[in-house]
Amino acid sequence: MIEIYLRLVDKILTPVILLIAIFLFLRGHDLPGGGFIAGLVAASAIELTILARGTQATRDRYGPLAVPLAGAGLTIAVGAALLGMYNGGFFRSIWLEFYVGEEKLKLGTPQLFDLGVMLVVIGMAITYLLRLGEAAEAAVAQQSRLSSQTKEPHR
Repeated sequence: MIEIYLRLVDKILTPVILLIAIFLFLRGHDLPGGGFIAGLVAASAIELTILARGTQATRDRYGPLAVPLAGAGLTIAVGAALLGMYNGGFFRSIWLEFYVGEEKLKLGTPQLFDLGVMLVVIGMAITYLLRLGEAAEAAVAQQSRLSSQTKEPHR
């Protein structure tokens, strides 16, 4: 049974968790973080939604995104690796520098690769968590059926 307070927690915490994932993604090249951990943190928001709203509601909301996210992520990651060939070798970094006000902003293929990794992790995690949730719900339903059968009086 899904509790109302869990839906409220989901509504409040999911955006916060996704912002933390974005933060981890953005700081990942020079500091701890990056695409993999950002993808796992984003997947925890999906798990919270499964717990709060149930597997079917989450499947309706996120299920159609799983395979396209993983496919796009894989394409982006491989593309970022191949872009380095223009700079002299496979996986060589290409950097672009921009100035935002007085601050220098460096963007490059490592961030592109991390974005691909993050999307693959999110897509695969959605698939895994939805299947795990379905298996758990089936086990609970079977346990309920078995316990209701054993409560009947024996003749």
